[in-house]
Amino acid sequence: MEELGIFVPELLQSLDELPFSKELSALGIFLTFLILRSLFAKIIMGFIKKITQRTKTNIDYDLACALENPVKLLFVIIGLSLSVQLLDLPESWAGFITPTISALYTYCFFWALFCTIKPITRALFSIGERMGKAINEDLQHFFIRTLEVIVLIIGAVAILEQWNINVSAFLGGLGLAGMAVALAAKDTVANLFGTLTIFTDKTFQKGDWIETPHVEGTVEVIGLRASKIRTFAKALVNVPNAKLANAPITNWSRMTHRRIKMTLGLEYRTSAAQLETIVENLRSYIANDPHVEAKGPVAQMVHLTHFGASSIDINLYYFTKTTNWEEWRQIQSDHIIAFKRIVEEADAGFAFPSQSVYLEQMPQENS
Repeated sequence: MEELGIFVPELLQSLDELPFSKELSALGIFLTFLILRSLFAKIIMGFIKKITQRTKTNIDYDLACALENPVKLLFVIIGLSLSVQLLDLPESWAGFITPTISALYTYCFFWALFCTIKPITRALFSIGERMGKAINEDLQHFFIRTLEVIVLIIGAVAILEQWNINVSAFLGGLGLAGMAVALAAKDTVANLFGTLTIFTDKTFQKGDWIETPHVEGTVEVIGLRASKIRTFAKALVNVPNAKLANAPITNWSRMTHRRIKMTLGLEYRTSAAQLETIVENLRSYIANDPHVEAKGPVAQMVHLTHFGASSIDINLYYFTKTTNWEEWRQIQSDHIIAFKRIVEEADAGFAFPSQSVYLEQMPQENS
């Protein structure tokens, strides 16, 4: 044992005397951490993923997947840091290497924080939905994007601080240039507040059919600056959210029922008895149609309205249960055929615009 205790220090000393011994040791440490990184990815992370897949929630699995790449990078940074410490580098290099290693650690930390934003926020949103406080999907996306931007800004500032760059002094030194940038970005700020207004007021959401003084169509994307609306001509229109927030918006997707409104013009030769029969049959047909809403606050009205220029007009005003446009059109088409049958069964006819011209015989001139 005594001989072994003497042999080991002598062996280490002899290794130190070998050419490039420190460089080889540094390389060996770095390669060792690369191997540990691979083992961590295959064995430890594989085991963690299998365990988290068996749990009732997905947050632990999502967090494990989100942190995998930052932790793998951490192994590389630690190996690089230990390797550099073994090398006898010139002191002039310390001013570059030390802040670089610190910046890499800072970057790894904020990268891990950035990757965990989505799984954590989605877990919080799911808890809110279970408690009956569901949050709009677009608002969730906006909240996640805002947190990501905040983390990116703080991370960038922290990395610059590692290089002894006083960011606050730099921003304060912008002076008038900063004011000019702020004035130039006023529209962007207005659009951001417009986005918040849309989300908080729940004016519309993705997939809604809306109509504004500027555009009508289906909302495809609600972005931070503008919303993308697909018109019925299949064109895509970008509308700034500030303009949408201040404009009157009709959200047709939130109709409770869909209205049918039409006027039937009957000939003036139609008798009063025929008119009473036609109106009564129209009311009965509408009341017994399962597609028509017969209850609630919606109105069902069939009335003789006025004597027109060439017809006696019957106005029909009622609502269907469905709000689907294609179904509504089919119901209206069926009703038009049924109404024509009702008029024909009463031996009456529809009027059409006409004019009667009366000619008086002019007195003959004495020849």
